[in-house]
Formats: sequence, C-alpha cells, structure tokens
Amino acid sequence: MTVYEKGNLIIKSDFEIRILREEGNDIDLFIPLNYRTLNLYLQDLPDYMDNRIQFTEIKNIIIRFSTEKENDYCTIHLLRNIDLHSAVANFIINYKDHLIVLKNREYSSEMHIKKK
Repeated sequence: MTVYEKGNLIIKSDFEIRILREEGNDIDLFIPLNYRTLNLYLQDLPDYMDNRIQFTEIKNIIIRFSTEKENDYCTIHLLRNIDLHSAVANFIINYKDHLIVLKNREYSSEMHIKKK
C-alpha cells in the first residue's frame, strides 16, 4: 500500500499515486483505476442511505488540493478518461479530520473516506 501525505492530506492507496501538476500552492494527484467500478464508502450517511455509492467504469481519479495553511479542502474528480471534462462526478471534502483509503478488490475498487 502506498501512502501519500502532505500537510493534513493523507491517502492510503493500493493504486499508484502520481503528481500530475504542481503549480504555486495547487497540487493535482493522479490515480489510475483502469476502468474499474468504484464503490465510494462514506461514514455517517443518513439512515435512509446505505454506506456506498457506486460509479461504473472509472478510469482515473484526480485529487486537487492546496498547500495553503488553513485550507484543508480538496476536490475529488472521478473521470471516464484523463480529461477533467470527462468527470462522472466531483465533490469537495474537508480532509482535516479524515483520510482517503483506496483499495483494489478482485472485481471493483473502493474509496473510503474515514475519520482519522
């Protein structure tokens, strides 16, 4: 398992993590999934929802974050290909008290956003 850590951002991943772009305070991390189904697990969802949201055929994940102090937000882009305009979904999380775990399973991949 690879661990990427910068400031308060911690990512533990069975997949390769590469720096795609580093410009000023902004960093884009690139994580290839190779068209796998991605199961997104979120803690503390409302009772009427299960703990998983599923996305099919995700080729890549891009995580964009800033190294500015007091900015612990990142945008997670789930992509069909390498182009940001191919995003199936994107969302923002505050990672100050959370970490991201990516797991490679036999028939899918998993993304867990967990409390530290």
